Amino acid sequence: MARIDDELTKGLFDKRENDVKHPGYEMEMRFYNLVAEGRIKEMMELRKNVPPSNAKERGVLSEDPLRNSMYHMVAMTTLISRSCIAHGMEPEFAYEMSDIYIRRADKAKTLKELNEVREEMISDYAHVMEKRNKQNVRSTQIILCLDYIHDHLHDNISIAELAEHVKLNETYLSKLFKKEMECSIGEHIRRMKVEEAKNLLRYSDMTSIEIATDLGFTSHSYFISVFKKETGMTPREYRNENFRKV
Repeated sequence: MARIDDELTKGLFDKRENDVKHPGYEMEMRFYNLVAEGRIKEMMELRKNVPPSNAKERGVLSEDPLRNSMYHMVAMTTLISRSCIAHGMEPEFAYEMSDIYIRRADKAKTLKELNEVREEMISDYAHVMEKRNKQNVRSTQIILCLDYIHDHLHDNISIAELAEHVKLNETYLSKLFKKEMECSIGEHIRRMKVEEAKNLLRYSDMTSIEIATDLGFTSHSYFISVFKKETGMTPREYRNENFRKV
């Protein structure tokens, strides 16, 4: 019986020879984080802009196409459930969802049926996390504000801009937001930008300066100050401790 080392060496050689690569780690982890954060619009944009990988790129786990896709479905469901737990989903709830979808996938007789189960699984986890992130929000205007902030994290967002978007007076919107979110609009925007910065520091090779510029901070020093206030670490320290960790 051949050692795993022999199979590993041969597999890596074959992939190099045929120029076959697994999907990028950064892109994959970005996808899982968007699902876990309930950022459905951005998740869909990411998937739309990335061509679907073929079976060889994902890894051939079985010569049978249906079984191969089933194995990948199980792996994806497991990773999504763990990502959602890391973002606050109750573990038993996440595990039960995972078990339900794996059982449904196990009943699939065709690739089409299996793909439908996979897409439903992704959508359900993302929607549950989106709802969870808004569970304390009551008014339509604040929900619209949160959506707008999520969609414009890479821009400079002003209270006046948000007030115009939801058709409310700036002062009233600020009070309503503070009441429902228990923080000011500015504090929430900074926290969301820092969360996005953490993802980029963990899963991309963008520099701290590039991230600060991309997220609309007025200066790199201000970005460092805000990031350290929220996390207790500088961006450099955070990357050193968390780069490519799930």
